[in-house]
This record gives sequence, C-alpha cells and structure tokens, in this order.
Amino acid sequence: MSTARVVRDHVERIPTRSFLSRADLPGVGHAIDCELARMASRNELVRVYKGLYWKGPQTRAGMPAPAPMDVGLQVAGSGSGPAEFSAAASLGLTTQVPSVDVVAVAGRAPRPPKGVAFVSRAADRRFRSLQPLEVAVLELVRDGTRFIEVDWERAAAVVARLAESGAIRPQQIGEQIHSEHHVAARGRWRLLAERIGS
Repeated sequence: MSTARVVRDHVERIPTRSFLSRADLPGVGHAIDCELARMASRNELVRVYKGLYWKGPQTRAGMPAPAPMDVGLQVAGSGSGPAEFSAAASLGLTTQVPSVDVVAVAGRAPRPPKGVAFVSRAADRRFRSLQPLEVAVLELVRDGTRFIEVDWERAAAVVARLAESGAIRPQQIGEQIHSEHHVAARGRWRLLAERIGS
C-alpha cells in the first residue's frame, strides 16, 4: 500500500474535530508530508501548526479551523491549560474576551501558534497529567483576583462546584501547588480547600 493511501486511510478513520500529528503516521517522512499538504490544499484537513493538522466538519464555506485555544493546548501538550484572562474566562469568572488566548505550558514553552501566547510553568505539571480546567484553577490561585471580575468568595464557590461535579481533581491541584512553592498560591489554595472539603 502506498504512503499516500496509508495517510488517507488514517485520516478517514479519525473522528471529525480531531487533531492529527505528523508524528502519528508511519512511513517515509517526505511522502507523508506531501500527502498531508495535498489533503490540506483540497480542504480535507487544515494545517494549524508545523506538523499538526485538524480534521474538522465539512461546511458549505469549507472546513473551519479549530479555536486558537484548542490549538494552543494541543501544541503545549500534557499539563497545559488556560492562564491569565483565558483562565478566568474558562472558569466563568470574567466577561472579558482576551484578544489572544494565553496558555500555561508545563516546562519550556515552544513557539506559540497564531492567536495564542504561551507562559512557562513548572515542568512537573506534565507528570501529574493535569487537565486544562485544573490548570485554570492553578492559575487562579497564582493570580488571585488579578484577572477575575468577582470576589474571592464567588470564585471559591465556582471551584467548589467544579470539584463536586468531578470536573477537577482537588488532590492533584493541591499536590501541584505545594510542589511549585508559590507562597501566595498556597495560602489561597488553603482557603479553597476548606471550601471544597479537600
């Protein structure tokens, strides 16, 4: 079977609204790159970053690109999540829409994709496999009320609801905060942990 056929078969098998990394595909590098470029030119994929493609839904206007935050999280990898106003917005704690999505990256930040800014954070966030919402809570306790439009009591209530619903894992967040040695964040987390019973 040709490399082009292998690539096309792989793309057909992955679900719509999925990212596809060049590294996921077996075969000779140049042949894979050529077929991915051809598929992007035929609007069967969207190239969103070097070596990273998006399989979106087909519409009359073509295939729409994914949200910049989604691309940023994909490029940043495990342990990444929204930061600054993007964290506040993801938690529903601000009505402001950031002009650029900010992503906290576990470890050294690579070059960000278009529409995204990266900030570097502790590399061990990656090893705890923190989810984006958990990272948003970490960023909230780092920044305090700097990027939110509500008081700390309201923010604590939001975090408590996320914990009760299972959307975040308080134990992993607490362990990460203690390993980062951010004094202000530790104090804010203690107040949140009392609220959520962690």
